[in-house]
Amino acid sequence: MINQVNLASNQTNNSFSYFKSSNQVKKGYRTYRYHNVDDPTTGDKVRAITGSVIGTAVPLVYFARKQNGQINSLKKLFNIKYGLPEMTGIAAGSITGGVLFGMMGESAQKRKKKFNEGVFQFMNAVLPPVVVAAYLAVTKNNKFLNKPCNKLIGMIGSLAAGMFFGAKASNIITDPKDLYPDRRLNMKDAIANMDDVVGGLILAKFPLIDKLHIEKTIPFIYGWCGYRAGQNS
Repeated sequence: MINQVNLASNQTNNSFSYFKSSNQVKKGYRTYRYHNVDDPTTGDKVRAITGSVIGTAVPLVYFARKQNGQINSLKKLFNIKYGLPEMTGIAAGSITGGVLFGMMGESAQKRKKKFNEGVFQFMNAVLPPVVVAAYLAVTKNNKFLNKPCNKLIGMIGSLAAGMFFGAKASNIITDPKDLYPDRRLNMKDAIANMDDVVGGLILAKFPLIDKLHIEKTIPFIYGWCGYRAGQNS
């Protein structure tokens, strides 16, 4: 009975996940971390996407006006030159909006889950470009590293390192006593981290990127991160 009570307590307090069965909490068994304990309701999804859209739009308009002046067309709104401030600002806005709207009317436990997922999404949206920017600063004055092929390989390695550090940092922030299994990157997270690949290519100033204009997808990908955090339940 005591073990069952303790397991129930773990399931209630763990703001990221629950264990699939009581056997899996025993030493030596693998534990599984889930993003959603309950399936998100239509209300969860509507609130999350509403908050994410608003949270993305506010910094997007700010940076567009700052760079292009009066916004009188969608072209100007998406014609933004991205650096770390722009990437960080839009990521923070979309995730904050998604989480705050997603928290409305929810229990304390679900609000905590949404907050933790927001931290995870933010750290994985921001740290990879920061690591890439640091790497590019090193390559700037190094002829060998500054060769296109070497720069690309180094950038990919920097992105992977940034994702790793982002996941580690978010787990430390949300679970400093390491009471629960670590939140890990999954396939959906990897897809969401495509913004880091896009951002890294933009920061690296590869000529092909200017012609493809793939930077225009950044607000949508960050919006997806905000939605994922806000609908977490």
